[in-house]
Amino acid sequence: MDSAAGRALIGSMADAVTGGDPAAAARVLARLSGLSGRVWLRLDELARLRGYWQESPLDRVTDWRPVLAAGGEPVAGVAASMCRDGRVREAAVAVLAGMPGPMAAAALAVRTADWVPEVSSAAVTAVSARTAPGDAAVVVPVMLALRERRRGRQAADGYLAGVAQGPAAALAALTAAGERSGRLWALGALAERSLLTTEVLTARAERDRDPVVALWCARQLAVPGGLPAAAGPRLLTSARAAVRAFAAERLDDNQLTRETLRGLLLDRSAAVRSVARWRWTRRRETPGPVYREALTAAGPPRLIAAALEGLDDTSDGSLPAAAVPFMTHPSPRVRSAAVHAVGRHSAAVIPGQLAPLLHDTSGKVVAAALRYLHGYILPPGVLAGLDAAGTARSRRAALSVRQHLGPWDRIHADLVAINGEDPLLAEAARTDLLAWLQHGAATTYDQPSAGQAAEIAGLLGTSKLTDKERREVAFVVGIRTITSA
Repeated sequence: MDSAAGRALIGSMADAVTGGDPAAAARVLARLSGLSGRVWLRLDELARLRGYWQESPLDRVTDWRPVLAAGGEPVAGVAASMCRDGRVREAAVAVLAGMPGPMAAAALAVRTADWVPEVSSAAVTAVSARTAPGDAAVVVPVMLALRERRRGRQAADGYLAGVAQGPAAALAALTAAGERSGRLWALGALAERSLLTTEVLTARAERDRDPVVALWCARQLAVPGGLPAAAGPRLLTSARAAVRAFAAERLDDNQLTRETLRGLLLDRSAAVRSVARWRWTRRRETPGPVYREALTAAGPPRLIAAALEGLDDTSDGSLPAAAVPFMTHPSPRVRSAAVHAVGRHSAAVIPGQLAPLLHDTSGKVVAAALRYLHGYILPPGVLAGLDAAGTARSRRAALSVRQHLGPWDRIHADLVAINGEDPLLAEAARTDLLAWLQHGAATTYDQPSAGQAAEIAGLLGTSKLTDKERREVAFVVGIRTITSA
């Protein structure tokens, strides 16, 4: 969260406190519930930060006593706990201590690092009782962030030690709740107590929704001699590519059969394929035949795309010829892989082979084709065909091609689009033109032809640019007078 977003959230908290709108308070609570531990600390700092001629949004609350006396409103307690007055913060801690819920727990955790001893000691006492999984899921990330600071480190270590030595069931619940840092910490605490079994780690490595947590579990399974015989093959089927790559690297040769390794060569992940190729070449075999064989088989699009990408990664001599037939494949994924395989391996055929794909129905395929066509002179009729197609995608593709034909073609194309009827295309062209004025104009040393200058001058006269922007373009192009329509 940057300073502007933080101050906006603080302002929303102040509005919710002073306005008394339950809906506004609910929206603020929803935003607070998604904050990480580090962001809670940053928000607390911003709440009291005053700039030159600018007060903190919380300073708009002139009297916190009636706000706190009402009680029962988490937003009011959280906001008061962040204000400038230490007496108000102390009163807010007392209110939050009797208020259930994770928002109150997180606000109390922040106050354990307060510079006023009365406030911090009261917060430490209150938060030490918030060790249930629902509260600990938000308190633990705040405490982990406080560990990196001088003030609050002792309180954080004490709280974390208490939770780590608490009931195993509560720690297990923390491994599936809250933000990533808290889940990893809880897993580490269980591992230190030898409470993580091989089956639990393997199951998490196979299916955990967080790839970082899944990889952590896989690494915990590894020992100097490799992965356990029962766990290693299961990790190769993990839903997380990082886990599959880790297992492919750590499995012993007797566990990683030749047939299994062939399957990994066609994995959907480039990282897994890279590790598999390394293991394959250690067996003194080349992966090219495996990929070419996959292209000849009538396999699913996933395997065909992986084979094309594998040939591309190995710079196989069969490219680009082997990829050309797949540029008309029904699957956009396969067509995109074929475009990359052609575009990176044969500059001579790029314009003729890739230009027709600018009309593709898949935006991903069009973007891939544009990547390699930039700077080339396209076959006759291609740009005219894109213009005639009249779709938003075709107009965007035509504009992108023209923007890479040279600076004066770029300016001309941008001005035509700015004056056009497509608002999205006009905005994209305007952004490109202004970016060129800022970064590219100073390194453009040639001059436009007389015809190019005249066309640009005519477009400037009717353009939707500001006067300042028109003068800047005219200066760079060398136009002395702009005639408005």
